[in-house]
Amino acid sequence: MEFGIWKYMFANPQYRVTGRVLLNVFPNTPKSTAHKQYNNTYFFNALDGVNILRNRIAHHEPICFGLRQNTIDTFYIRNAYSDIMTLFSWMGIDGKSLLYGLDHVNEICDKIDQL
Repeated sequence: MEFGIWKYMFANPQYRVTGRVLLNVFPNTPKSTAHKQYNNTYFFNALDGVNILRNRIAHHEPICFGLRQNTIDTFYIRNAYSDIMTLFSWMGIDGKSLLYGLDHVNEICDKIDQL
C-alpha cells in the first residue's frame, strides 16, 4: 500500500469507521494534555509531514533548502527526521537499530551546513 493510505487512516471518517483503535499503533505516546492532544488529527498531521518528505525525495526535489527559499537550510530535514524517530519510538520501534548502517541524516546535514 502507498504511504498516503496509512496517513488517511487517521482522517476523521476513516478513523471513526475503524472503531477508533488505530491509536493503539502508538502505545508509547505521551498522555494528552489540555495544550497538546495526541489524537487522530495529531497523527494525521505528523504522517502528512512524513508523506510530504517522502514525496519530495521520490520526485527528486531538494530537501536541503528552506521551504520555498533558495538558501541552504537543513532545519526542515532535521525536523522531519526527528519526527520520524519520535513516531518510531511511540510505536515501540528502536529507530537506531532499525536504521543501523543506513542512517546518515545528521552527518550529511552537518556537511551541508558547512557549505
